[in-house]
Amino acid sequence: MVHVGDEHFYRETYGEAFSHDVVLVEGVRSAVGRNLTRSYRWINFEKLGLVRQPKTPPQEEVSARIVNADLSTEEFHREWRKVSPLLRFAFLFAAPLYGIYRRLFSSRSSIARKMCLEDLQSSDEILHWSPTFEPVHQSVIHARDKRLIECIAAELDGDSEKRVAVVYGARHMRAVLRDLAKRGFRCSDASWRTIISA
Repeated sequence: MVHVGDEHFYRETYGEAFSHDVVLVEGVRSAVGRNLTRSYRWINFEKLGLVRQPKTPPQEEVSARIVNADLSTEEFHREWRKVSPLLRFAFLFAAPLYGIYRRLFSSRSSIARKMCLEDLQSSDEILHWSPTFEPVHQSVIHARDKRLIECIAAELDGDSEKRVAVVYGARHMRAVLRDLAKRGFRCSDASWRTIISA
C-alpha cells in the first residue's frame, strides 16, 4: 500500500482486498504517528487531483474479517522511546516542515518518482544506511514487520485455505515476502495496478 494516489487505485485495491476472507491492516493510534504522517497528509491533494489512502472500512460494511496487524499505542511508544531524544525532537519539526514543502512544491510526477520500491534494497538504500537512524527504522519499520509476520502466521497456521489480503505500507512487504518464501509459498500470478496516472 502507498499513502497517496489516484482515487481509482484505492477503489480497485480496496474492492479486491476486502473481498478476501481476512484482511490484515496497519494502523497505530499515536500522536507521534500523526505528526510523522504530516509529511504527506499536508499535500495539496485537490490541486494535484490525488487522494490520501482511505481509512479501513468499518467491519459491518465488508464481508472480510478485519485484523489490525500493527503495534498497540504503548508498544509503538516503547519502541519510539529507544530513539535518541535529539532525533525525536528533530522529527517533531522535520515532518511538518516537509509536509509544508510538499504542499507548496509537490507535483504528481515528483510524488510518483519516489514510489519505486523493489523486493531487494537498492544500492542507494544500502549506501545511505546510517546507524544513527537505525532506531527510527526499528520503531517505524522492523518492530511493525515483526507484528505483521506474527499475525500472518496466526492466520496461515489456523487455516491455510483461507484467502488473506495484507493492506500495509509497501516497505513492509519485503519482510512479508521473505517470510512467505520461508514457508514455501511461491508467486503464481501478479498484475500491475497504476497508482498515479500520467
